[in-house]
Amino acid sequence: MSSLEVVRLSKRYGARTAVDELSFTARQGDIIGLLGPNGAGKTTTIRLLTTILRPSGGSFSVAGVPGDRQRAIRERIGVLPESAGYPGRQTGREYLRYSARLFGLRRSEAATVSDRLLADVGLSDRAGSRISTYSRGMRQRLGIARALVNDPEVVFLDEPTLGLDPAGQREVLVTVRDIARTRGATVVLSTHTLTEVEQICTSLLILHRGRLLAEGTVSDVVATAGTTGLSDAFLSLTEEGQPWL
Repeated sequence: MSSLEVVRLSKRYGARTAVDELSFTARQGDIIGLLGPNGAGKTTTIRLLTTILRPSGGSFSVAGVPGDRQRAIRERIGVLPESAGYPGRQTGREYLRYSARLFGLRRSEAATVSDRLLADVGLSDRAGSRISTYSRGMRQRLGIARALVNDPEVVFLDEPTLGLDPAGQREVLVTVRDIARTRGATVVLSTHTLTEVEQICTSLLILHRGRLLAEGTVSDVVATAGTTGLSDAFLSLTEEGQPWL
């Protein structure tokens, strides 16, 4: 069953095209990697699919809901934006309970959900601490928990490991994998880190200047490019030696 269907989706700003007729599908439990350097169109794609931006052309559906039904889509998705802000004076528990209440959960339900999610992301022991005392990795895991309070069918994560040390990256990636495996949710993971795609993604989309260059599993993309690895495949497809590779 398709949880995401994207057909020739485009976003233009005057003469500049940020997303250029992007098409792909995803199923329940998939982890889709959006791979590309800064400016490739990854964040714009997420903002379109989460109804923050209106497309200039094309269509999409999320969890079977057409893209023009913004409220219905937002009820079915979870989002961790690239630059998420957190109320430093609140505790992690207070933050998640408040977020759950915004989705209409009763006070007792919100308490149960927040405690379960804090355990799921490994923050139970810091649930009563102010968020201002959290490390960046802890805040990222809290943000992922926030994205799950409404039990979403599709979860969008924009650069969730950016700025984390290796230990923090591993913790976040384990959490992402568990979302797909235990919840059956589709995860759209925006990243510019090749190792993250190779470790956890079931398929990937390589974007460059708003255009889709390749899609499929890592092995599919490597075979299509006629190379021996993902890094070489990317370089071959874009013909640009990006330093972050």
